[in-house]
Amino acid sequence: MKRSYRIASLIAGLIVTALFVLYAVRALHGRDLTVYATPRAFCGIILAALCWVITLPLIALAWRSMLSGLEVYKSWRELIAILGITQFAKYVPGNIAQYLGRAGMSLSRGIPVRAFAVTVMLEMLLVVAAAMMMGLGSGVWSTVGWALVRDKSEQLVFIAALLTAAAAALLMFRRIAPALLRRVAPRHAHVLEGGLLPPPAAILAAFVLYLLVYACLGLGLIILARLLLPNVSHDNWLLVASFSLAWIVGFVTPGAPAGLGVREGLLLLMLTPAYSSATASILVIALRLATTLGDVVNFVGGLLILPRSRLVSESQSSS
Repeated sequence: MKRSYRIASLIAGLIVTALFVLYAVRALHGRDLTVYATPRAFCGIILAALCWVITLPLIALAWRSMLSGLEVYKSWRELIAILGITQFAKYVPGNIAQYLGRAGMSLSRGIPVRAFAVTVMLEMLLVVAAAMMMGLGSGVWSTVGWALVRDKSEQLVFIAALLTAAAAALLMFRRIAPALLRRVAPRHAHVLEGGLLPPPAAILAAFVLYLLVYACLGLGLIILARLLLPNVSHDNWLLVASFSLAWIVGFVTPGAPAGLGVREGLLLLMLTPAYSSATASILVIALRLATTLGDVVNFVGGLLILPRSRLVSESQSSS
């Protein structure tokens, strides 16, 4: 059953990717693309990739905050290395290889199973919540987004209520879970010794850092758009909102390597009201180039940092 689900997810991801490629080819047919092959456009891709690279230390800092809340202390450099090396596996279809690799590296470097599982689950929830907050919050400030808010106000209120309820449930669960487990299954109560979740302050700090991640990513897209398409009028808030919301869909869609095709398709859909089909396609393709370049830099950087972090860890344990 699971194998069939993975195969179906992969096929769906490939279909969406093929549709995006077909759409982009049609939109760019007959256009002179050499006008975009300029030093200015190249600089835009490099700067957007740099903004993508900057997010890795922020994600590692958020992870470190939650681990510290569970009394697991790891160096920031070591966590950056683990993330940089393992996140490159997201290009393997299925969106799970990066987490398997991250689990293997984390456990081998002394991060307990429970701490890893709890912090990664929290990370998934928080990054989606941060993306939604950044997407909806910045979207309100754009002309297109404000029109959508007025038309879909009831749906947005419902989404906000769900997010609030989820946050409240998380806080309540943290308080009542230990007592509930001791009452229902006292034999397994030791599992929650030391606290089930990190303190609220650690979770809040991680959430703020994830918001900064999307701010950096949005800034990278704005820089890319302005340098790649200098003669086009840009809606900065729409760019930030579009990327944040498209990232959510790419993240939760199984089968698509690194959200390939799915994220681009949704980006095209949201950018179309403000950009022509060809302009939006060029921007989306350039963004994929920038993010892929950023992932390569993070992977190489992680490989270079990891041996040093191992020496640091060994020297600390020996002292």
